[in-house]
Amino acid sequence: MDKFTAIIQHIRKVYLTYNRPFIIGYSGGKDSTLTLQLVWEAIEGLSRDHVKQSIYVISTDTLVETPIIRKYILNNIEKINIASQAKGLPIHAYLLTPRYEDSFWVNLIGKGYPAPSRMFRWCTERLKIAPVDSFIKEQVNKWGETTIVIGARGNESASRSQVLSKKVRDNLGLSKHPSLPAAYVFTPIEHLTTDDVWSYLIAEENKWGMDNNILKALYAKASGGECPMVLDKTTPSCGNSRFGCWVCTVVSKDISITNLIEAGEKWMTPLLEFRNLLASTQDPSVKHKYRSHKRRNGKITLVRDGSKISYGPYKFEWRQEFLKRLLLTQKIVRNIGPDPAYSLISLKELEIIRDIWRQEEHDWADTVPIIYREIVGEDIFNTKEDRSILNLEDFNLLRKICITENMPVELIAKLIDLEKKLSAMNQRASIMNKIDRIIGEDWRTEKEFIASLNINAAK
Repeated sequence: MDKFTAIIQHIRKVYLTYNRPFIIGYSGGKDSTLTLQLVWEAIEGLSRDHVKQSIYVISTDTLVETPIIRKYILNNIEKINIASQAKGLPIHAYLLTPRYEDSFWVNLIGKGYPAPSRMFRWCTERLKIAPVDSFIKEQVNKWGETTIVIGARGNESASRSQVLSKKVRDNLGLSKHPSLPAAYVFTPIEHLTTDDVWSYLIAEENKWGMDNNILKALYAKASGGECPMVLDKTTPSCGNSRFGCWVCTVVSKDISITNLIEAGEKWMTPLLEFRNLLASTQDPSVKHKYRSHKRRNGKITLVRDGSKISYGPYKFEWRQEFLKRLLLTQKIVRNIGPDPAYSLISLKELEIIRDIWRQEEHDWADTVPIIYREIVGEDIFNTKEDRSILNLEDFNLLRKICITENMPVELIAKLIDLEKKLSAMNQRASIMNKIDRIIGEDWRTEKEFIASLNINAAK
């Protein structure tokens, strides 16, 4: 019995023994493609009387996927559903997406979250874990239990091998999901080598009608593996993965996109340039330029050794600049790329960013429509005049008064915004607590705070 026959039999045994639906994590890469092919072959080889539980194939679109790969995955999902229906198999493919409120651009441009790093990989939970967890919970609620099938391999990297080796398994090799009860993780190809994977994919016919040589060609254009299905925060980062996000700044250099461009995809150059801009903001020597000296709670804090400021979110003026450059990048890519309608940011995300800026950043000028009109040349937002909404002229007047009275303009603007926000409420009992929190923020400038440290040190 060869290793692939053994894996197929193992898959059948797991499927029949536990009698619960499979959820297959499919990234479009070689490992998840092989996993799906082997599951498909295992189920297709059973009599239809034994095929009772559904098989869900899920892909996660972070909304910032590498465009070539996103198109490839969408094509695969369509073919999977068509082929499974034609063969009478209970295989259903879905494309999962994060909530718009959790999207990369809403967090980075809207709220000012810094570009993700190994120390602060905030994107993983919001863009990948949350959509998958939500889907798994739905199936657990429906079926009671579920088996999650992923194409993780110990041979892929040392970090993945370490994660897999620590799993506590049952007698069929399944482990408990790290956070979701009644969900079990199955890794049928974890002992295969990369050569094993490619030998099967090239030799065997793709079950849903795709040509696996196309997949091999995608890998030939760029280095790196695939991004694994992310189940929890212990899952290793995609890093230089070929099948990942084009904005990924967890690694210092995006080798995959660079290689894609060198292989002929020149239209992706503006994407790499924008990604590199975000990565450059992580340099400790320039953090003070891009990021606020205050945290999101309004407090100034120091790093653990107390030697320097622990910087907070991106400054508002830089978030405005990022939006301008993102829309400009989108405009260029539409002109030089294969898809004239390709979008880097959705209108829904722009609306959410606009609301965040107006409510939390005292953006009285309402700059999202202004920036969009400047870069794209279109008026798509409802900017009908509302006399209850303060404007840039009002903010400039406030700034002038605050300078005269030696008051922080941001403090007074926040208090005015709070009053506007709560003015229509019947119950205003909480307003004093909210006012106290605003006044309790640290309103010293960065220079004033540093000067105070020097004075204390001198004492």
